[in-house]
Amino acid sequence: LQLFESDNARHRARALWLLGRIPERGQHYVQIGLHDKDENIRCVAIRLAKQLGFSPSESCADAANDPSEAVRRELALALRFDSSDKMPSVWATLAIQHQGEDRWYLEAIGIGSDLGPDECYSAWMKINDGKWNTAGGRDIAWRVRAKDAAKTIVKIISNPELTLDETNRYFRSLEYHKPEVRTEAMKDLLTL
Repeated sequence: LQLFESDNARHRARALWLLGRIPERGQHYVQIGLHDKDENIRCVAIRLAKQLGFSPSESCADAANDPSEAVRRELALALRFDSSDKMPSVWATLAIQHQGEDRWYLEAIGIGSDLGPDECYSAWMKINDGKWNTAGGRDIAWRVRAKDAAKTIVKIISNPELTLDETNRYFRSLEYHKPEVRTEAMKDLLTL
């Protein structure tokens, strides 16, 4: 505890990691870490929750609204293997904060959604009331491998105001979708 209260951030992070290993006290110390003033300690708390086998979407849900992008990126990555029912809504809270400016944040969001893209994309569309046509929204559709995201990409591609480079970017993103999803989405492009 004395080490955790020191001024040295590395010592504090190591102390939090050890304190979290005390039997039946892990969740307590995860919460203490999540409310620390240092964003690095808050990131360690998310990693600790994951290491202890807690569901990040349940034990760290408040971090989805953390003012630090580093903390939100850490949570997005932690959600990748989270099988909780709360995961898609926590992921959507993180995704809606993407403004189209931080490529690393976008990639963390994408990694977090990779094992449940359809549920995540659906939760995101619900939380933003279907208003996807923003710089951040187009990025989310570009990165997430959901069936509905492929359909959104087709809508983006059909915009005659897009430059050739922008169109190519979205066509390339379709290549990362399963062939049957890509084929179905491309059929929609022919009818637009």
